[in-house]
Amino acid sequence: MSRISLVVCLLAAGTLMAQTDRDFSGVWRLDRNRSTLSELPVPAEASFRAEQTATSLNIFHDSPNSALEFVYPLDGRSEKRDGDTMTNTATKWEGAALLANIIVSRPENYSISERWEKSRDGNALTITRDVLRSGTEKESVLVYVNAIAETQPPVRADRTPSLIPRPEPAQPLLQEKQFVVAAGTHILLRLTNTVNTKTTVAGDHVYLETAVPVFVNGRLIIPVGTYVTGTVTEAKQAGRVKGKSELALQYDSITLRNGVSRDLRARPDSVEAKGNLDRSEGKIEGEGNNAGDAGRVAKTTATGAGVGAAVGAAAGHLGAGAGIGAAGGAIAGLASVFGSRGPQVVLRPGTTMDMVVDRDLRYSDEELRARPQ
Repeated sequence: MSRISLVVCLLAAGTLMAQTDRDFSGVWRLDRNRSTLSELPVPAEASFRAEQTATSLNIFHDSPNSALEFVYPLDGRSEKRDGDTMTNTATKWEGAALLANIIVSRPENYSISERWEKSRDGNALTITRDVLRSGTEKESVLVYVNAIAETQPPVRADRTPSLIPRPEPAQPLLQEKQFVVAAGTHILLRLTNTVNTKTTVAGDHVYLETAVPVFVNGRLIIPVGTYVTGTVTEAKQAGRVKGKSELALQYDSITLRNGVSRDLRARPDSVEAKGNLDRSEGKIEGEGNNAGDAGRVAKTTATGAGVGAAVGAAAGHLGAGAGIGAAGGAIAGLASVFGSRGPQVVLRPGTTMDMVVDRDLRYSDEELRARPQ
């Protein structure tokens, strides 16, 4: 077999395996000995039948001619059903795992987060279910076994009883609970050092702290005072004649007080500073100073005219003295303008700015419970 044919076969096998891992069709029975059950608004299903298509995962009671019980949409839409309750369900894939978020509207509203994942042999299905109700979160780990596979005897090449005991089936690995600060989340920051386009150069570091806490499902994930570091990617002073000052920033990392850190590549979305912010580049453009330049020229012109008039009066040429003095004052005013720069971009300690998280920030329960070092 040629190398190209081998690669094609491996790719096809990988695609088929991925599709199989993402298919939850079958009849599933709850294994209570391997499950961790919590008190839930709706008891865990003892068994159910799943039929999966390209656009939905349909759940039925495990009985003949059973009616459709629930639908998990797989095409990006949100599924709503009316009855005693109304549910709004959204799903997404994370590798071979299906993540579902369900909002239940009834006299007492609550939300459910689920993670569906099959074992490698396809005979076990683990559903991690978190229920947030009245500010209280409860987690259950439901392990279901393939009811059809249980009833099928193992295939053997011979009929001789084996004297070697068979190993117990491997227990499915329970997924460690994770909390996700989703990409697009806004976090308010407060600057702790001074940044000034007069003295700052590209490559200088910027140090900030979070000014508000961030919660996920009622759990505090990012407390106030979490460290955020950034880098100045561009710093430009205002020109002497034209050209405004410019300052561009990028956030590089966010670190909890216990040392757990995550990388970022985010940019400011708003900044409490004078000037205009280009959100796409994270660049702050300083203000112009045309009014100030004109004021300096007018002021020195008037001063020069007054001095010239006084000198001209003493010499008997009042008008000529005023004109010569005004011209000299104007020249002095222009010299002042050409010799000075426009306003700089200055960010002082305490300046607030908004950061939009550019990627999902995932934290395990163990990382969040770790004590500060």
